[in-house]
Amino acid sequence: MLGHWRLLSWTGRTADGDEVRHGGADPLGDLLYLPSGRMAVQISHGGRERFGSRDLAAGDEPGQASAYRTYIAYAGTFSVPEPGIVIHHVEHALHPDQAGMDKRRSFALDGDRLTLRTQPVATAGATASSVLLWGLRDRF
Repeated sequence: MLGHWRLLSWTGRTADGDEVRHGGADPLGDLLYLPSGRMAVQISHGGRERFGSRDLAAGDEPGQASAYRTYIAYAGTFSVPEPGIVIHHVEHALHPDQAGMDKRRSFALDGDRLTLRTQPVATAGATASSVLLWGLRDRF
């Protein structure tokens, strides 16, 4: 599990079986699991609108809100309390209410592929579980 992983796909389903695209049509992402027990993940929707400037204060309020809604980032530590389960212990996150959260994931390793399954997550009025497929970039 240790390594640098690149997001290959992110799919989700509601309890009613409806498909949910938490990461948009073509999400991009990186996931790091370090030997020290640290982890970090960043995922962005593909095709995000640009501000036209690299200034950190660039963009109007609606554009900044859209950028926030189309990006996920958090970091902290991780543990594997039992086979097939990883817990991300979030220390800081783009979403301010996620700091201090434990995100439990089931996982499966198949060669250079890592599949993470989330617990049900409330997003935009629907609750859905997600399956994130990651491909190994570098092993640590």
